[in-house]
Amino acid sequence: MRRDGFQSDYVNYSLIIQSLTRNNKMDSTVLQKLYREMEYDKIELDGQLMNDLILAFAKSGDPNRALFFLAMFQGQGLSPKTATLIAVISSLGNTGRTVEAEAVFEEMKEGGLKPRTRAYNAVLKGYVKKGSLKDAESIVSEMERCGVLPDEHTYSLLIDAYANAGRWESARIVLKEMEASNVQPNSYVFSRILASYRDRGDWQKSFSVLREMKNIGVCPDRHFYNVMIDTFGKYNCLEHAMATFERMKFEGIQPDNVTWNTLIDSHCKSGHHDKAEELFGAMQDLGFSPCTTTYNIMINSLGQQEKWEEVKSLLGKMQSQGLLLNVVTYTTLIDVYGQSGRFKDAIDCLEDMKSAGLKPSHTMYQALINAYAQRGLSEQAVNAFRVMRADGLKPSILVMNSLINAFGKDRREAEAFAILKYMKENDLKPDVVTFTTLMKALIHVEKFDKVPSVYEEMILSGVTPDKKARAMLRSALRYMRHTLKS
Repeated sequence: MRRDGFQSDYVNYSLIIQSLTRNNKMDSTVLQKLYREMEYDKIELDGQLMNDLILAFAKSGDPNRALFFLAMFQGQGLSPKTATLIAVISSLGNTGRTVEAEAVFEEMKEGGLKPRTRAYNAVLKGYVKKGSLKDAESIVSEMERCGVLPDEHTYSLLIDAYANAGRWESARIVLKEMEASNVQPNSYVFSRILASYRDRGDWQKSFSVLREMKNIGVCPDRHFYNVMIDTFGKYNCLEHAMATFERMKFEGIQPDNVTWNTLIDSHCKSGHHDKAEELFGAMQDLGFSPCTTTYNIMINSLGQQEKWEEVKSLLGKMQSQGLLLNVVTYTTLIDVYGQSGRFKDAIDCLEDMKSAGLKPSHTMYQALINAYAQRGLSEQAVNAFRVMRADGLKPSILVMNSLINAFGKDRREAEAFAILKYMKENDLKPDVVTFTTLMKALIHVEKFDKVPSVYEEMILSGVTPDKKARAMLRSALRYMRHTLKS
């Protein structure tokens, strides 16, 4: 408009922002650019335009700017629409800023607005996302006191909260309350219950969850079936996973990339690499384009089998599809190269990643250091550790344990214990793997008499010995008794 000689006014900008919001195309950068153009055009922000800006910034995931315009709005003695305030509360909750979300919620009430179910759900969602079960229960109790009826979303969020806290029976009680209140649960609610059983190892309950939802007339959707396939895959029940896959197709539900990735990954982790490759081919034959995650899974599978030419071919296919290698891709490559002793290729990957502008992660260095450790290459492990520190990454427990293992395998137990000292000096609390690896290092150099003191230190540190630690202690004591008899 400006190019054609027309002057934009607040109506034009308001319509543009409303269109972006309506079509879910909010982007904070675009909105900031629009606001700068408003300033250039000397547009005076009226109530409607400011309300639109607050709503758009909130929905774009930029709560800071939403709060900035909200303060400006309220400073002029104006009150935003209820839907706008709910969007701000949701935006704050999504970023873990539940205290500020609650403050905006309280301002709503103080301003004479009576919050309804949607407003309460926005606050509740923030608490659930943050894992604040007590606060989640409190806000639901307030709803009851104020006579605000929960809806399907309220119940779903509360089930989520209980499932995340491991309180599966409480989640099932909420499900029963839904039925008693004539609120029909949806497939997502049942998928959360199924996920909670999966996470505690009760994969057999998958069948009863499916039966229960069908008994009350709820049809499983793609997300539910994806969770079900993942549940079976995690416990190596691949026949059940494939049967679920066939069932969803029979019911007219088309698999998506998540479905294929879950199936392929489950077969790879179970060592059924041929079936994984078959599924990878079938996915493409049916018109599905593998995503970066799919390629990462297959690169890991082929790398474990040391099929390096095929790994190279897959990387070429990724690039031909316009897919960029991400941090997970490079980490996977470094891991499989390292486990196979192809350390030059692993280091080349690390350098390529840095050249591509990607920042190495803890997981990547952990994979490299662990690969050196498995072969007793302690000097190389230490060098990788130094490079990690030079890249500004703080050491993790996993990395330190790998270094201890490297020194132990290299028969350098003094350096292994020096790592333990370093951990204590840098507020890294040793875990059961730390002490077990130290005990293994002592046994490796036949210093059995020192094993009991490490075991004792483990207990005094508040770390509970596991089966492996107890077995090592028994082994050391048995050898010491045998030595004394001799």
